[in-house]
Amino acid sequence: MRRELSLPFETRGHRGLISVRVVPNDDPWASGHQLVVPDLDAEAFRGFPICTAGLRYHGQGIEAIMGWIQVINGVTIDLVPNLSGVDPFYSYGYLPTFFDAPANPDHPDGPWRADTILTVVPDVVHSQVVEPIAAFSWGYELRSGRPDLLDVTALAARDWAGHRALLEAGHPTWTFS
Repeated sequence: MRRELSLPFETRGHRGLISVRVVPNDDPWASGHQLVVPDLDAEAFRGFPICTAGLRYHGQGIEAIMGWIQVINGVTIDLVPNLSGVDPFYSYGYLPTFFDAPANPDHPDGPWRADTILTVVPDVVHSQVVEPIAAFSWGYELRSGRPDLLDVTALAARDWAGHRALLEAGHPTWTFS
């Protein structure tokens, strides 16, 4: 089982490295799930994945502003529910760390796969043009209500990991270069 991945990248004339780690959630209370699920049944959430992806990057300041876009099962753009949904980003900012801890014990058996893409807006804040830098895939397979973690793997970012049409349809005011 591959739980860690290092992905080198280059953008804005500087090199960087994404360090991805996917581990089973052994303690849903410690991971903070009670903040989003007040009546948390910790045992039902145990074993689902926790994914983090940190960045090391040789650029500084504004050059290090980037974003993460995530697509679930090839059909859903994963957005933070309490934000506007106007932009396609799961997160955006200075050296953004990616974090997700999906737990869906009530879903039917089957795969839950996330394709996660590190991106840049070339002019940082002036346009709605976004370019892919690097991408990886991770997730779990639900079997009899229990998760079996999937390997974390690198994806080809230059074609938006195959999700350009979905992103364009979901965010028509944005250009996905």
